[in-house]
Amino acid sequence: MMKDMGKRMGLEDFFLDGLEDVYDAEKKFMKCFAALGIAAGHDILKEVLVLNMQTTEKHLGHLMAILARFNRDGTNGKCEIVGCLTEKASEMIKNMETGTPLRDVAVVCLVQIIQHYKISSYGNLMSLADELCHHKVRLLIQECLQDEKRTDLQLTEIARNFINPAAK
Repeated sequence: MMKDMGKRMGLEDFFLDGLEDVYDAEKKFMKCFAALGIAAGHDILKEVLVLNMQTTEKHLGHLMAILARFNRDGTNGKCEIVGCLTEKASEMIKNMETGTPLRDVAVVCLVQIIQHYKISSYGNLMSLADELCHHKVRLLIQECLQDEKRTDLQLTEIARNFINPAAK
């Protein structure tokens, strides 16, 4: 999250860097979700991935609005974690047989790992927004956090009810 370790950074700077990082992550995850949506075999899983992409677009809009309030455009965000996660997704797609339930299990697992990263990021940002008394910003971040948690629960239910039993 911290850009330049030599520069003294205040809490506000740390918060803004975090916003830019999650903005960068969301943009990169959009591409990953598109690829995973193509890789997924089960229709319900495909549907959730499409909805997740729409939700991510909404989050990008929220993040841009927040960043604009602080005269930032989001171009400084460099979320390194995304590269590792998207590389893992790419490997998985290449190494699993198309249309198999096991491939769907892997897709769900990868998307949930991404969701948990996003849940953690938004949770931390919400806490920082509270501390910095950015109440309107906090509400937008809270909406993003609730969406991510809801998607994670949907994926868990899909895995339990459809994907995992089919792979068994």
